[in-house]
Amino acid sequence: MFRYKIYGLLIETDVEFLQLVPTDEPESADVVIIRGEIREQVTDYLEKNNIRAYDIGFEKSYLMNKGGYYIISEGKEIMYEPKEGYTPEMIGPWLLGFCLAMLLLQRHTLAVHCSAIADKEGAFLISGVPGAGKSSLTRVLLERGYGIMADDVAAVKTEEEGTFVYSAFPYQKLCRNEVEKRDLDQNDLIYINEDKDKFLVPVKEAFVGNRRKLRYLIFIVVSATEIVQVHKLSGLNQLFALKENLFLSRLKGPWQNDKTLLDLCLKVASGCPVYLIERPDGVDTLAEMADTVQRIADEVS
Repeated sequence: MFRYKIYGLLIETDVEFLQLVPTDEPESADVVIIRGEIREQVTDYLEKNNIRAYDIGFEKSYLMNKGGYYIISEGKEIMYEPKEGYTPEMIGPWLLGFCLAMLLLQRHTLAVHCSAIADKEGAFLISGVPGAGKSSLTRVLLERGYGIMADDVAAVKTEEEGTFVYSAFPYQKLCRNEVEKRDLDQNDLIYINEDKDKFLVPVKEAFVGNRRKLRYLIFIVVSATEIVQVHKLSGLNQLFALKENLFLSRLKGPWQNDKTLLDLCLKVASGCPVYLIERPDGVDTLAEMADTVQRIADEVS
């Protein structure tokens, strides 16, 4: 069995995840990821409830996709069974993606589709639809001396002392064109076969592994604007911006209107400033956006 730390949790698993941080901590695991014979259990549940591929619950979730079958239980266990032609390592992205996000939700923790950036004061999140420039902006901020806690998904939880961001792993996902643009040696990278041609790029000393207090949220959109603009959101717009950028938001269903989820989102969104950055389409505005982020950081401080 392998043992790793991610999102502040100690995970014990029979799957090797090269991108995760190994640990030899002797404590009992918070989460177990293990293989089991669950195909019939998953398919029977989905068919009985007339559900096509998934059911997200706050105690138990079921998922079936092209790679396998998954049951996520009580925020403590992910059981999987690969389909024929798939190995546990091949379904690793789903285990660490949708499955772990469902498990975090059961632990009353939000998995936000974002980059989590650390500075001297705490952490902030940068989110946006694919193509908005989130990863490229993150790379520029790293080059300016910021730290990184997560590149694709961050865990956010409101606790007695405030709302905190928990780190993922010390790699950033970059598309091949960004890797080539920055002349990175592909021999030092981990290739990942996702929907897009991507690599895991080590961030080394820039990685911040301990939790940080959440300072503010930034959402990037591409619009008809000719210049980079920033707007401070208020009221329900704060809530909707966060809710729409949850990692699980693409999996539509009744869970999205559950009071438990809405309360979790409201606590996070109302507890810190939320900003919208508009950028023009087809124009390289990374430097301007990085300057805008710095101004926001100064304003919040």
